[in-house]
Amino acid sequence: MNLLFRPNLSPDATGEALSRLVAPGEIRDHCLDRLLDRLGERFRCYCARYSLGLWAPGLRITNEMRAVTELYLPMAEIATVFRRFLSLALRYDPATETTLLRASVSWPDFLQRIPLDGLLPDPARLFRRLAQAEEFRIRFLFALFLPRRHGGSFLRYPAQIAFLESRLTGRGRPVREIRCLDAACGTGEGAYDLAGLMRKLGIPAQSRHIHGCSIEPLEIFAAAHGYFPHDRHRERRFREMTGKLFRDGGTEGMVFFRDDIGQPPFPEEEPYDIILCNGLLGGPFIHGEEGLSTALAALFDRLKPGGVLLAADRFHDGWKRKTPPDLLEGLLKERGLVPLAISDGFAAEKQKPRLTFIRQESPRA
Repeated sequence: MNLLFRPNLSPDATGEALSRLVAPGEIRDHCLDRLLDRLGERFRCYCARYSLGLWAPGLRITNEMRAVTELYLPMAEIATVFRRFLSLALRYDPATETTLLRASVSWPDFLQRIPLDGLLPDPARLFRRLAQAEEFRIRFLFALFLPRRHGGSFLRYPAQIAFLESRLTGRGRPVREIRCLDAACGTGEGAYDLAGLMRKLGIPAQSRHIHGCSIEPLEIFAAAHGYFPHDRHRERRFREMTGKLFRDGGTEGMVFFRDDIGQPPFPEEEPYDIILCNGLLGGPFIHGEEGLSTALAALFDRLKPGGVLLAADRFHDGWKRKTPPDLLEGLLKERGLVPLAISDGFAAEKQKPRLTFIRQESPRA
């Protein structure tokens, strides 16, 4: 499914775009009903044998609770229902490997991590409510795919912006055209930071192209439309921070689209002068040598010669043991990327190809 969204805060544009992603109205499905009947029986059996207290907001979950719950109410069975539910609730195939469901070791852990009112300890009852109530279902889906730990702050890496400003203003000539990519952009805060910088530097709207991409469609939708139904405080903050850009035309040339940066670019894809990749490289999703090498190769292919790749990593302290700086620097050099000095994460420039001159000898008489 080829998805692309341009920044627009109007309710009509937001509603039309959302209808491309989320099924409206009540969900009716015989297969889902059968799965929920069986899950309801499983929950009743669980209640008859579980004496530690059912989940409620704020519950302190112990390892004993997790073990007993998993024995009688296994996540594998709930995941089967989840997959069927998502196939009916969404108009696209979601990337469930990054959701809170995959990261939760038990059903109470999952409920504890979803910041949403109205959750129920009985998964069968919860899914029936989700199937019937469209507004509640939309808030649940956004809470599932856009948890607070995914983005949520602007100017998170000021050293990157300062580095890019110095680099662009130090050329001694005006920037005629620039292409920027916020790879694995989440909800787009980094892309808007780039747009603010380009506007500050006076780069004309027709000369700046700022793109954000993510594998998750609800992320790029939220980035383009400033829509967070599960977190209205975040939505207000997002619109406050981007309001001046929207009012002054600073979002012209911005596009958010679905893409997997771990895959090679399409042949017709134009390369970029600047690529940000914050929150992915060296984190919980891509931290092994093989994964990093594959991701860097794909990013390298998206970068123009002389272009620069930046990635911040200061919030990945626990993963740095698996990705020490010397390993990362070696992988960068293997790909023809020259590390540059920066105080936040790393920066690297793609080397320009060297010109080779072939000397032609004069023909002999």
